[in-house]
Parts: sequence; C-alpha cells; structure tokens
Amino acid sequence: MIPRIVLGVAAAVLLVLPWPAPLSVVGVVTLGGAAAAVWTVRAPGSLGPLVLLATAVVVWLSAVPDPGLVRIVCFAGAGYVVHSAAALSAAVPAGAPVGSAVLRRWAATTVTVLLVGWLAIAMTALLARPPGSPALVVVGMLAAATLVALPAVVVRRVRQ
Repeated sequence: MIPRIVLGVAAAVLLVLPWPAPLSVVGVVTLGGAAAAVWTVRAPGSLGPLVLLATAVVVWLSAVPDPGLVRIVCFAGAGYVVHSAAALSAAVPAGAPVGSAVLRRWAATTVTVLLVGWLAIAMTALLARPPGSPALVVVGMLAAATLVALPAVVVRRVRQ
C-alpha cells in the first residue's frame, strides 16, 4: 500500500508543478493526466505510468516558459519517483504487505538516484554560461556516461 500512496503523491506533484491555466488546451491535457494518474495507481504494471509521464512532459513543455532551477529539480524528482514507485507497485499485489527490508532498499535506491540526478543538474546549472557552452556539454556528457556506467560497475562488484 505504501508504494501506491507514494505513487499517487508523486503523480499529483508531477501534474501540479506545471500549473497551466485551467481553461486552456494544456489544462484539458492536464485533466487527461489526472485520469492517467488514477489509472497508474490502480494498475501500475500497465501503460498508465508511461501515459502519465508523457502527459506531464507535454504539459510541462507547453505551460512552463521559464521554470527556474527549483521547479526543474522538483519535476525531475517527481517523474523519477513515479517511475520507481510504479515499478515497485507493479511487483507487489495491491493488498499485500511490503516487507520493511524491501521498502528500505527501494527508498535507498530511489534517494541515491535522485541525489545523483540532482547533483548533475546542479553541476550543469553552475557551469551553464551561454546555452550550449562547451563546459555544459562536457559536464552533461560526463554525467550521462556516469549514470550509464555506474550500474554496470555496481553489478560487477556485487557479483565478485
């Protein structure tokens, strides 16, 4: 039950952060996102999380002209928590209890990924001079390479 509650809260944050005008096309799309959020909580193993995340990104890109760093960090974090909580919720039946060890491991993994992602955003924000500057591109490539290579390194160490 806890993963589905976290999933519902993260979905609500994901849809509220862009805050479009309610009587606009983007506002109507946000209502579709709310329906996708309900679908995601009820059936996390379905296409609901994908539809929710896609809807949230479309609303974000349409409604937020200049988001600011804090909103970007919150939106990215909420998107990842939706993804992570949906994965855990899909693996656990709706009424089944989730062991505390599973919840601790899931929370630790989720927080670790969020911190690494937020660190990458902070590094690019600090180094971003003009858009597309070489320093920004290099830091972005290093962050992407790290995020791709890190799981492989961790898996190899665990197997040894």
